[in-house]
Amino acid sequence: MKRNYIGLANSFHDSAMAIVSSSGELLFAEATERYLQNKRAIGIAPDLYKRAADLVEEFCDPDADIVVATTWSEQTSGLMEEGLKRTVRAAQQYRNAFGDPPPLVRRQLSGQKFFYQSQLAMVNQPGHLLEYDLAYLDGWEAKDIQRRSFEHHLTHAAVGCFSSPFDNALCAVLDGMGERSAFACFHYADGKLTELGKEAGSGGWSSLGYFYGLICEACGFGPMSGEEWKVMGLAAYGHHDPELYGLLREMIGVNGIRIEFPPPARFSQLQQKLFSIRRRRGEPVIGYANLAHAGQQVFSEVLFEFLRGLHATGLSDNLVLAGGCALNSSANGKVLSNTPFRNLHVFAAPGDDGNAVGAALLAYSEDHPQGRPPTGLMSPYLGSRMSSEAARNVVRFSGLKLSERRDDGPRRAAELLARGKIIGWIQGRSEFGPRALGNRSILADPRSPSIKETINARVKFREEFRPFAPSILHEYGPEYFEHYQASPYMERTLKFREEVIHRVPGVVHLDGTGRLQTVKAELNRRYHALISEFHRLTGIPLVLNTSFNVMGKPIAHSIEDALAVFFTSGLDAMFVDDLLIEK
Repeated sequence: MKRNYIGLANSFHDSAMAIVSSSGELLFAEATERYLQNKRAIGIAPDLYKRAADLVEEFCDPDADIVVATTWSEQTSGLMEEGLKRTVRAAQQYRNAFGDPPPLVRRQLSGQKFFYQSQLAMVNQPGHLLEYDLAYLDGWEAKDIQRRSFEHHLTHAAVGCFSSPFDNALCAVLDGMGERSAFACFHYADGKLTELGKEAGSGGWSSLGYFYGLICEACGFGPMSGEEWKVMGLAAYGHHDPELYGLLREMIGVNGIRIEFPPPARFSQLQQKLFSIRRRRGEPVIGYANLAHAGQQVFSEVLFEFLRGLHATGLSDNLVLAGGCALNSSANGKVLSNTPFRNLHVFAAPGDDGNAVGAALLAYSEDHPQGRPPTGLMSPYLGSRMSSEAARNVVRFSGLKLSERRDDGPRRAAELLARGKIIGWIQGRSEFGPRALGNRSILADPRSPSIKETINARVKFREEFRPFAPSILHEYGPEYFEHYQASPYMERTLKFREEVIHRVPGVVHLDGTGRLQTVKAELNRRYHALISEFHRLTGIPLVLNTSFNVMGKPIAHSIEDALAVFFTSGLDAMFVDDLLIEK
């Protein structure tokens, strides 16, 4: 029997939907935030009314039944209800004994209550709207809809391993919180996943992701808003402070393949100390660079120690990193030099949005136990296209300065960049995951020493310390980076060679690093052609690349979204497929 597989990432943040065909091909994947233009889509189910049914009609085989797979297991409801009762009871006991809790305790209790309540709602909600929609969709109303659910960390491991080029690998999943713990390890071989040290994976709130969230909050940023990126950027401006490092290092440790916090009473004392030195509203961000530096250092040390323990199992030299902690590109770029692993893979969407793909592929694998996912790099260009009808309406009604560039879009874009223009570059299907990889990008000339300040101030409207990424032709990677590693999803940060820094100051961070995207023609032909033409014109085989959005908003989803960014920012020109719009 033929089946379509619909994966729903049903975490309370970063929900997403993926569709896998009856033959196991990944047809579509997109985060809910993109369509809604609501950053991280907190508390919003992925099967949006009408939208989900439209996607099913577009991508699914009408002759096949439907399997809806979600990313938290059936046990989650009970676990969340128990956790919620425990938190409410703890809050009442505190009030009875001591009166109203102080700000830190109140935050902790509120955070735990929010997590349990929000996740409980999301576990029970997804899939119902889709089922309702399909009941009213001609040709789909009689479909048999089967529901399946998978353990949260298993779906992380699945998307990481199934998207990797490896036949055999070890997989580390590290995030803020799962069902039993915030970490898990798996061995991947012959298309199958086997969990390792399952008894170790009951670490409660001991969590590398939670630890980094505390650092994010202490620096004055918002973990719920996904502002951990800012900690990574700010860390480069800091210096080693023994006192700060000692405080943070005591907060978290490793025992084999287990993350451990100190005993609760001591951990609470350390949290209180961190809370007391947090950045207050109105204080300069740069004054907390040393804190960010210490936090990033401890995060990396703990990660590397954990991974060395995983490698000690002796099962593979290939590593797959998954979970929200795998978004820490600064640490990712140092994994191979600080552990015995020889190869590293991090998918374009290692966070909870990527679990939609993991759930759909796990459901497919259940029905095809002898099948194996194809090895090789999975394309990240899995999302929506911008409406061709909306593009035609822009041409007809806008009165803008427009031109069609059917054959020479990459050449024209490269010419504008070489003249110092900042351009929007929108092509084909959008990227899945948080990073723009040449299809929803803002591009600029990396030779300009002032381009970072210009884009942060006039285009992105964000903090001046935040860096921009280089998209480099893969064949020139070793010429520009020390210990070069391919980074197709912009998933790791590497150190520039000192002798090339003066050529591309616009993409070199304060510590001499860059979070690079390596570009190959087989993955993105037009983007490769653009950078190749820029190289021909300037001698530089890379461009500055940042996502097509402004701070606080998701990457643009529709032409209307893109035009809003274009006309309310310092962009000079914008390409939407073959259409060029200039100011």
